[in-house]
Amino acid sequence: MWLKKIQGIAKSAQTQYQQSQLFVIAIDGCGGAGKSTLCQALSDEIKPWAHTQVVKLDDFYHPLTKIQQGKLHNVCARDAYFNVSEFKDCLLEPLLKGMKVSYKPVHWVNGESDDSIELLPKGVLIIDGVFAFSKPLRDMVHLSLFVDTPRSLRKQRMLARPQDDTSWIDHWQCTESWHHHQESTVDAVEHLVLGDQT
Repeated sequence: MWLKKIQGIAKSAQTQYQQSQLFVIAIDGCGGAGKSTLCQALSDEIKPWAHTQVVKLDDFYHPLTKIQQGKLHNVCARDAYFNVSEFKDCLLEPLLKGMKVSYKPVHWVNGESDDSIELLPKGVLIIDGVFAFSKPLRDMVHLSLFVDTPRSLRKQRMLARPQDDTSWIDHWQCTESWHHHQESTVDAVEHLVLGDQT
């Protein structure tokens, strides 16, 4: 059932896809929802007919200190975690204008990487991550998905990831929930996928 849904979404993308234009897909949802699993499955379906690139928004998040978590909430917390304007201006807009872009991933624990990732302005670009379908990006996205998963399961999955510190998870979950409610993400996307089936 879940795979059939992914195949249907890939077919929808193929009917809209034009070789002369970069086609952008946003996969949004809260942390631990199953976005990356879905992203991989969708990418596998698209690869036979288009060059496929995946941008993981994990590479752009900035961790907050415990002091920042205590002080920053809602819009201030979201903007501290992820600079959507910078992502739009330095990555998505140039790609859609036909320019190559490169960026250095930011690791949640180790900071900015020394290695750059290059993206080409062709084929299908899948944006995988919380805030992928933020309002400032919506007019640049051709196909949008939201992975909907119960909060308790999302937290369980996040806690199971290898990490030394899990104290940030509650603050992150409050921030992303506020964001998706504020921006009505679920109502705005074209496709809703149940993440508890991944």
